[in-house]
Amino acid sequence: MTGTSRVGRATRTPVRTRHAVDTGYQRGEETRARIVLAAIKCFGEFGFAGASTRDIAHEAGVNAPALQYYFDNKEGVYTACVEYILSLVMGQMGEAIEAAERVVADPHATDKQLIDAFCELQNRKAGFMEEVPEIDGWHMFMAREQAGLGPEAGFKVFYERFSSRLAAVGANIVTRLAGVAPDDEAMRVRAVCISTLGMAFRVMRRSVDRSMGWASEPDPERNRMVREAVLEQTRHLLERIVKQRKSGG
Repeated sequence: MTGTSRVGRATRTPVRTRHAVDTGYQRGEETRARIVLAAIKCFGEFGFAGASTRDIAHEAGVNAPALQYYFDNKEGVYTACVEYILSLVMGQMGEAIEAAERVVADPHATDKQLIDAFCELQNRKAGFMEEVPEIDGWHMFMAREQAGLGPEAGFKVFYERFSSRLAAVGANIVTRLAGVAPDDEAMRVRAVCISTLGMAFRVMRRSVDRSMGWASEPDPERNRMVREAVLEQTRHLLERIVKQRKSGG
């Protein structure tokens, strides 16, 4: 439990607890929450290797042994961060994923139902930043995570419980619309391309803001424009796939 403190102190909202400290359940829950949110900020800024447990403890306003008490080690802290972000993502996306999976499971689902289900997934993703509170460092945390720069355990949690389901339902919708086998590689590539429309506005936020001349503060009107553009492009591309299928092209 060593390292040089480089970040300041932050206090955020609570997340679920693993342990309760001797002075009571609620205090233990709030302490764990502070550690998780401080860790997201530190891991986002310095990466898993660069952020020490002392950095995280200092940012959370706790002593270093508290991290070992709640999470055992730094990898345990990291996994708890992934779990917390996953809970926010599934709160936003879970219902839409389940609805899309039901549509895919229906052999009689129409093209319109399939397209609508895919568009609702895009709608929920595009609306994520409007409806989920800002968390210091989470953009960089997830960018590093998706680039494979975090522990395998954290990636496995996020992939198995979210990313794989989202990818599978998206690919199944696109291949159904195209009238090809579910394992058709070319159409699965197209599904990934369509599903990641608008991703730059989240993972490359600073660069996009700079190139667009936008201030860094949240802007509901800007978010609305992004969402409308993503949905319009998604529907257009999916309808084009249907037209190609029907024309035999």
